Amino acid sequence: MQTEGTVASLPPPEPQPSPGEAPSSLPEVSPPETAPDEPPGESPPESSLPSVAGVPPEKESPAVGSTPETAGGEKEAASPEEGTTVAALPPLPGPGAPVPGAGTEEGGVDIVKLPEERAFSQEGPFWARGEEELVYKVEFLGITMGYARFSSLGKVLLSGKEAYHLRVRAWTSDLLSVIYPMDDTIDYYLDVHTIAPLRQEYTKSKKRDDVAIYDQEKGTIVYRNRKNGKVRKKVDVVPNVYDPVSLAYYFRTRGPGGEAEEHSMYAGKKLWEVSAKPLGFEQIRTDQGEFKTIIVQPVLRQGGKVETKKEMRMWMTTDERHIPVRLYAKFKKIRTWTLVGELMPGQQGG
Repeated sequence: MQTEGTVASLPPPEPQPSPGEAPSSLPEVSPPETAPDEPPGESPPESSLPSVAGVPPEKESPAVGSTPETAGGEKEAASPEEGTTVAALPPLPGPGAPVPGAGTEEGGVDIVKLPEERAFSQEGPFWARGEEELVYKVEFLGITMGYARFSSLGKVLLSGKEAYHLRVRAWTSDLLSVIYPMDDTIDYYLDVHTIAPLRQEYTKSKKRDDVAIYDQEKGTIVYRNRKNGKVRKKVDVVPNVYDPVSLAYYFRTRGPGGEAEEHSMYAGKKLWEVSAKPLGFEQIRTDQGEFKTIIVQPVLRQGGKVETKKEMRMWMTTDERHIPVRLYAKFKKIRTWTLVGELMPGQQGG
């Protein structure tokens, strides 16, 4: 991966540019320095995101490149057998039919797919106006370890309320699965107005399936076994809380602009306050081609203090879709680690 740009001091952020334009007040910048190479044989710490090598996406479309962190910070592994190919996920049923796996736990909900003209309303965010698929390769210390696929599947009815349906899948290659087997899928249902999560359904190839139910008014998350309805745990958070995936889609919906107001995010069993700070514009070159991007830096705070052991940046296209082309994370746990997610070549979404 190559990047082009020059570093300059940054003035205070200006108001958000119109789609496709780059405000003249923001300088061009270059990506942060990565940490010195670490021995590739060492395993990443628990806080790192596992990724996959050598597994191409099952169909063409755009890609998002970092393995999402599940709510509650849980990391449960899946284990496809070595040498086997992971099958494509089945398509959703036709309009008016229930979504597979939905509402099977006690007190479950009805999740119904809407007709196409209603599922992909042209009044919603650009990423939700048609089926979109973003596939990213994820590198750890310069080694491709995995892939993550982010699919926008349109609006559905969640107990009679419209919600955006996202599907996120992360899996490891046959080679890496010997050491770290994983093939996980999470179905997200997001509030159409706030993009905050209402429900998450976890499908893991090895461990039990769970569902997370967000009560955004009371500020709680309840985790149930999806098959028998048994409550596994309840977490008190705050009202209108996000997780990393829903917050990333919120930033895409809002678009890059001045430093945003803080939003609450629950991740890694911790509650964070997160805002987005634009750093500048950069024309970057990737395996997929060149992109005019704006660099956005998520700023994490906990208890009013800025998190200094983690550094994240996201390169988003300056057009109306605000596609994350590259994601970068550097964090320190005993030593410094780096993770990079990059949009796969040949992917076309929307």
